[in-house]
Amino acid sequence: MKIQTFNNKKGMIFDKDPKRIGATTSGTLKIGSTEIKVSSSNDSVMPLLFHGGTGEYHATFTDIYGNVYDLGNITVQNGRIEPPSQTAVEIMDLRCRLDDADREIESLKNEVQTLRNIFDTNSLNFLIK
Repeated sequence: MKIQTFNNKKGMIFDKDPKRIGATTSGTLKIGSTEIKVSSSNDSVMPLLFHGGTGEYHATFTDIYGNVYDLGNITVQNGRIEPPSQTAVEIMDLRCRLDDADREIESLKNEVQTLRNIFDTNSLNFLIK
C-alpha cells in the first residue's frame, strides 16, 4: 500500500499489496488506535491490524514535519487494509494533477511578480528613487 497526501491536508491509502506500506515522506500512520511508523526510503511491513478483525476505521498520517493528513475511513478485512475502488484511485490521480498545477501556478505568479519588479514601466520611476 502507498500513502498519497494532497495539498488540502487530506490523503489516501491505495495499491494492491496489503502487507507493505510506504509514503513519499516518512511519518506515522494511525488507524484507529494503532500507530505504524512509515519510512520514505523503503516500504515498511504492515502488521496484522486489530487481531485479524474486520471493520471500518478512521486513519490519519502525520509526516515528520508535523503535518497531519486525514485519510478518511478505511476498510480492514481480516486484519488487512482493503484497496480503494478504481474510481477512487482515478479521482486521486486527478487530485495529484491538480496539486501539481497549483504548484506550477504559484511558481509562475512568483516569476511574473519578479519580472514586474525588474521591468517597471513607470516612466517617472527614476524620480522616486
